[in-house]
Amino acid sequence: MGFSEIYGVAFLSIILLISITVIYGTVDSNLNNILSANDDHAYNLLKKSKENLTVQYEGIDSDSGILNITVVNNGNILEDASKWTVIFEGDVVNNLVIEKTYIEPLSRTQIYIETIYNSTTIDDKRVVVSGEFGTTFLKTIDVH
Repeated sequence: MGFSEIYGVAFLSIILLISITVIYGTVDSNLNNILSANDDHAYNLLKKSKENLTVQYEGIDSDSGILNITVVNNGNILEDASKWTVIFEGDVVNNLVIEKTYIEPLSRTQIYIETIYNSTTIDDKRVVVSGEFGTTFLKTIDVH
């Protein structure tokens, strides 16, 4: 075996080691990201299964059109109401007022929504509250 053959084998071995190191670092990093995302997904599914809200119609101020609904946390997790999405008659409500931000299990909060309706025109309108973990809860308003 001559010098050039030894040099060639050594050169290819070094290139092979560098390639293996780079590939291992990339695969290890991506594998950690995949496992972390899988853990987050499992955590959110568990929380979603424990999320249980009840939406109740309380009334509407006919002069101002402010709709008052109560949301009761019947689940067994602490709810962050600032992460809720409230939809009234198909439109996401951006100008709502929530009485309490954090709702413990078996407690409630009031939500006030500005509408164009009054006590005679609010009947059969729908309110949807999407909880912190994505579970949706629907209430069709029945004045009578």
